[in-house]
Amino acid sequence: MLRTGQWALDCREDIPAVEEIRQQLTLFLEEMIVGARQFAAAASGSPDARCLCRSAIGMEQEEFIKKAGAPALVITSPPYPGVYVLYHCWQVMGRRETPAPFWIAGTFDGAGASFYTFGDRKQKDLHKYYDQATRAFSSLAHIATARTMVVQMVAFNDSSWQLPAYIKMMESCGFVEMKFPELANWRDGRVWRDVPNRKWYADKQGDTGGSEEA
Repeated sequence: MLRTGQWALDCREDIPAVEEIRQQLTLFLEEMIVGARQFAAAASGSPDARCLCRSAIGMEQEEFIKKAGAPALVITSPPYPGVYVLYHCWQVMGRRETPAPFWIAGTFDGAGASFYTFGDRKQKDLHKYYDQATRAFSSLAHIATARTMVVQMVAFNDSSWQLPAYIKMMESCGFVEMKFPELANWRDGRVWRDVPNRKWYADKQGDTGGSEEA
């Protein structure tokens, strides 16, 4: 329902007719069922899996995580520092920000945009962002070992200073950046890509700091 609602409402110039929405809901439902079956088949016989819906901060205190031992691989995409991203709102009829997904889910949000982005994107030096990121990755460091690989995707509003600050933050938590020259597609030795499915108004701004992610 949420995926269909976002398809129908978020940043659309024209709202689809009811019949179109019903057809799209059916397509998404069929995709979900096929995907669930494929995932179940792939995961069959694998070790016990557990989903924890909680903040990464303090996760080292979770009894399940303590018993599971150090992870071999961590995959994450943290909030992008200084980049305008709406995680909790849909933009309906002329970019009007609405809590439509919470209406559909029948729940209340109760948190502003900065809750989802580690802090106000306009804050000078993004102190709150890097403080929250430090706390989250410090918790991860408590359960990691020297053999744990952390793979993440992140973009920056201004990579000239935000990227060095980000690397410094990761190093303060005990992590060391690894580069793979054979995979790198940019002169800094990292792998960058254009952000897919950008909002129409973001595309009109052309290449900005947040239009690429590494």
